[in-house]
Amino acid sequence: MEGSRIEGLTLKDSRTVPVESEQQRTLDGDTDKFVENMKSLMDYHESQIRISVEGFNTSGDPVELYTSLQRLFETCGEVDNIEIKIDPVTDQLISPWVLVLRGEGAKERALLLDGSEVGGRKLALSPIEQPTDGTTSARAAKYVADFQRSRSEAISVTGYDPSLPQEDLKSALSKHFASCGEITDILILGSRALVHLYGLGSVHRAVQLHGTDLGGGFNLTVQEAAREA
Repeated sequence: MEGSRIEGLTLKDSRTVPVESEQQRTLDGDTDKFVENMKSLMDYHESQIRISVEGFNTSGDPVELYTSLQRLFETCGEVDNIEIKIDPVTDQLISPWVLVLRGEGAKERALLLDGSEVGGRKLALSPIEQPTDGTTSARAAKYVADFQRSRSEAISVTGYDPSLPQEDLKSALSKHFASCGEITDILILGSRALVHLYGLGSVHRAVQLHGTDLGGGFNLTVQEAAREA
């Protein structure tokens, strides 16, 4: 089976087709653009129709099965993808495969082919429902916030007036370091604060504010949290 190919994908490796992820391309802290791109990606996936395909001969040739399924469903709409699964040890086909379609009415037309024969076996088709937990805008914003939070770096800040109410202090620190990168969290630990920043070079820019005045004559001591003595 090694070396067999379907539309440029090596079957042996087609269980997971790596693509450059949106987050890997978004390292500059441009949060609005990041959310916009993720929303577009989610909108695209939400427009896809996913159908589970079972009943085929798991000992059959994957190229023949792929081609047969593509021909069978091409009249239903645009065949965006057929997600195939192959046991890496036995090279047996793993059921189900997932048919991905696009186009108005494609789902209904495809499901009418339930019971169609391919390779002498009757196919069993069932729709795979897409998640409906909120709008793509809300899901994209949450995804980006979680992503940035998990990859943020912290600076340690001291030298401010510790008598300030926490919310006022957080607001002041947020404004003070806003130009350095995306602030994902601020933790107040008495006379010391941890400011978490996301974005390429954000910590370096924040450390440059060492010795600056937060207000009221209080000069800040700023250093990378990981480099504290």
